[in-house]
Amino acid sequence: MRVFRTLFLSMLAASALPTAVLAVVLVQDRGGLGAAPAAAVLGSAALSAILSAFVARRFTEPIRASVQGALEIARGRFGRQLAVRSRDELGDLAHAFNHMSRELAGYDAENRRLVAALERGYLDTIRSLASAIDAKDPYTRGHSQRVAELAVEIGRELGLGPQALLALEYGGVLHDVGKIGIPDHVLAKPVPLTAEEMALMREHPRIGAEIVGGVAFLREALPAIRCHHERWDGAGYPDRLAGGDIPLAARIVNAADTWDACTSDRPYQAALAPGAAAGVLAELRGAQLDPAVHDALLAVLRRRGALPPAGSAESAA
Repeated sequence: MRVFRTLFLSMLAASALPTAVLAVVLVQDRGGLGAAPAAAVLGSAALSAILSAFVARRFTEPIRASVQGALEIARGRFGRQLAVRSRDELGDLAHAFNHMSRELAGYDAENRRLVAALERGYLDTIRSLASAIDAKDPYTRGHSQRVAELAVEIGRELGLGPQALLALEYGGVLHDVGKIGIPDHVLAKPVPLTAEEMALMREHPRIGAEIVGGVAFLREALPAIRCHHERWDGAGYPDRLAGGDIPLAARIVNAADTWDACTSDRPYQAALAPGAAAGVLAELRGAQLDPAVHDALLAVLRRRGALPPAGSAESAA
C-alpha cells in the first residue's frame, strides 16, 4: 500500500504539473479564470488522478500478489499461482514466481513421500525387532503387535493426536524389547518365578529404555517402554510412579498389555474368555489401571465385538 501511495502521488504530481502551470499563467495574464478554463483545469486534474491511480494499481497489484504468495510459501502452502496479465517485466515476475511455486510444491510432495517411506521403514524395522523378541517365547508370538494395535485404538478413543498415536504404536510394539536381556529359561518358565527370577524379569522395562534411548525417532515412545509396568496405585516398577505421574502412553500400553496377557495362552495360565478377562480388568481398575484408560479400553473392545454392548443383559452378567 505504501508503494501504491508513493507511486500514485508521484505520477499525479507529474501529470498535474503542466495543468497547474497553465492555470497560473492564465491567472496572471487575465487576472483570473473563467468558468470554462476553470472547468477544464478541474477536469484535467481529475483525469490525472484517475490515470495515476490506474497506472499505480497496475504496477503495484502484481507486487502485492507476489508478496502474498511469498507469505503463503513461507507458511508451507506451496503451489500458489499468480495471474499473468501482461508480457512485460511484471508478467516475467509472475511467471518466475509461478515456476518457483510449482517447483517447491514438487519438492514438498517428494519430501513428504520420502518421509512417509522412511517412517514405514522405521516401523517395519521395529516390527522385525518385536518379532525377534516374541520369537524368544512361543507363547507370546504376535503379542507386541496386538498390544500396539489395541493401544492405538485406546488412544483414539481418548482423543489423542497423530503424534501421540504414533508414539503409542512404537511404544506398544517395543514395550517388551528389554526381554532381549532376560534368559530364555526365565521367559518360558512354566511355573511361577522365584523371587530372584522375578527381580530379573522386572528389569526388562529399564533394559528396554536403555536399548532404544539413543534412537531419536523413538524418544516419544520411551515413557511407554520404561513405565508400562507402573501401577495406578504406585505399587508397580521400575520407578514406583503413581496416578497421573505415570505417562499416559504407559498407562495405555499397560491396559492393552494386560488385556492381551489375560486372553493369550501363557506357560503358567490358559487364555481367559473375554468376559472373564473383563472381570479381571474390572478388579484392576483404580489399582493397576487408570480408570479412564480402563473405560476407554472397554469401549474399544465393545466396538470390536469382543465384549457385549454396555447395559446389555450379557454385559451385566
